[in-house]
Amino acid sequence: MLQVVTFNIGGARGMRPAPHDHHKLASDTFSTLKQVINPRQPTVIALQESGRAVHRDRCRDVGWKLAQLLGESYLSAFAPEVTMRAHPHPNLWDRPAYRDMRAAAEGNAIVTNLPLEAWSWGSYPDAGDCHGAKAWSRQATISRATLYSTGNRDTQPRNLMVASLRYRGVPLYFLNTHLGVLIGEDRRDMGYERSRTASQMRQAQVSEILHVIDELKAADRSNEAPERAILLAGDFNAQPDAPEMEALQRHFRLLSPENRRGQQWTHQQHRILIDHILLHDPAGQFAVISCHIQSNLPFDDLTDHRPLVGILALA
Repeated sequence: MLQVVTFNIGGARGMRPAPHDHHKLASDTFSTLKQVINPRQPTVIALQESGRAVHRDRCRDVGWKLAQLLGESYLSAFAPEVTMRAHPHPNLWDRPAYRDMRAAAEGNAIVTNLPLEAWSWGSYPDAGDCHGAKAWSRQATISRATLYSTGNRDTQPRNLMVASLRYRGVPLYFLNTHLGVLIGEDRRDMGYERSRTASQMRQAQVSEILHVIDELKAADRSNEAPERAILLAGDFNAQPDAPEMEALQRHFRLLSPENRRGQQWTHQQHRILIDHILLHDPAGQFAVISCHIQSNLPFDDLTDHRPLVGILALA
């Protein structure tokens, strides 16, 4: 069985008064995930609001540490969305969480023990270490150019991670993203003007994701490679019936969590389902076995999200 996880591990940690401990965050994340996955099984994990920093001349990377905890067969890749150097806004980096850090970045990560599959247009570089000199995944910008001028979510850049992997001899693409959100929007009320503006922003980001997928497909066709299944996971900041999710569901199957009614939410505060796993499988290579939200988190201050887990098998 293939275990697919998406988990936004930010939120609550930003409220902690002490400097951000990336490796403790990884340890807490590991303690949470080991309740619902078997690390010895084929697994791919999409993390949002992950991070990397240099603190007192030591590199600290959440995904790298999580990979260490999961087992020696795991690799991690990190795609920064904002960095201390490129986006030096005090609203983010002057908080207590980043005290005494010489460099820092926040963004998305992929952690997996699946074998790497060569890209149609070239093979992987060597797998990278904590310092990320060589990363084995690609990333694409999906938001409009911004200077991160407000230092908050309204102008935060967004990206899409793409990994070329193999499950039991079958090549696939795994994509991880975190779509934008605007301060003051109401994701329950799409008639609210601020909510419509935010939805339009996310629809534009979805269009960029679909453009990347078209590019992947075109590359495979030009190299006479079979069409691959695509798994897309992340925090979409939108419920399943939002226009941006409906646009994705014209190309993907949305995995629906099997939790009982009243527990089908992934955002703790708002009680809404905004973290999703989607499957595009034109050749019918995969069967969806189950999908569920982990409802019990051992650390109340870890995050304001709950992880979503999908189980797939070869058809």
